[in-house]
Amino acid sequence: MNTSAHDNRPARSTPTAYQLQAAVLAGRVLDPAGNSDTSLAASYDQLATGGLYRSQDLQAGHALLQRAHLVIIDGANHVPTPTLLSLCGLSDDVAAELLLQELMVEEPPLWLYAAVVDDEVRWENVPEADQEALEQLLQDAARREALLMSVGRTLDAAQLAEQGAKGEEFVVELCRKHLHDLDRPDLAAAVSRVSLRSDELGYDVTSPDTTGHRHRIEVKTTSSASVGRVEFFLSRNEATVGARDPGWSLVAVRRNRDDSLELVGWCSSVSLIPHLPRDVSGQGRWANVRLSIAITDFQPGLPLDADS
Repeated sequence: MNTSAHDNRPARSTPTAYQLQAAVLAGRVLDPAGNSDTSLAASYDQLATGGLYRSQDLQAGHALLQRAHLVIIDGANHVPTPTLLSLCGLSDDVAAELLLQELMVEEPPLWLYAAVVDDEVRWENVPEADQEALEQLLQDAARREALLMSVGRTLDAAQLAEQGAKGEEFVVELCRKHLHDLDRPDLAAAVSRVSLRSDELGYDVTSPDTTGHRHRIEVKTTSSASVGRVEFFLSRNEATVGARDPGWSLVAVRRNRDDSLELVGWCSSVSLIPHLPRDVSGQGRWANVRLSIAITDFQPGLPLDADS
């Protein structure tokens, strides 16, 4: 039997436009209060699609909705999420596009991490079969690129949040160990990860030291420190709090390739000021900035008891 070159291509991970549209139709069948397996099967059999979609196509579409976590199984009922109910009220093309976005966030294809890099899409890293599926759904190249960029940013934000949380817990434990080692378990008990209560304070961890000072620590976890620099995002609020508060400092943590964490060091807000952008007019203000600071600008260890 002859086989074409297309038969040897990697398996496609992106649903086709047909499959996504079937999923949208399956979503529109769902009652907000939920449906049983029996009622869903009957609804699929009775749905008028002009012969375009069979019952099994709608069942496969329903499976896509479950994979995207847009349908919750509650006992014997299949219950649509508020997101799905909102999505199904949109036009077919927009609903299918948003469904694909939801699915890619829940099940990121492996190629996505190589395709979306530094605010650009590297199409050479997208498998041909997946490019074809994307082109079927979105004929406009700009919309295809915007979709992948949006998914990439969402995944980056989630990954950064997880990475940041681990870094903050790491610094909390280091502060407690520092104080325990100085025979001050009472002070170690006062170390707190305040970012769990609010992320608007301008710092993540608060800790006393043995000199009576209270430190407010902004933690930045990065994987770039191994190349001689520490790269991280700093918000205007964090910079403003640091500039006004002598007890504020930034502690950098390195995430190694094996996911282990390592303390890089710390710096005061004074060290950051030369690297911050300036507002060029009263009509625009910077909100976040990506900084790249040399490791040599960081002092070793923690800021606790640094002056003692």
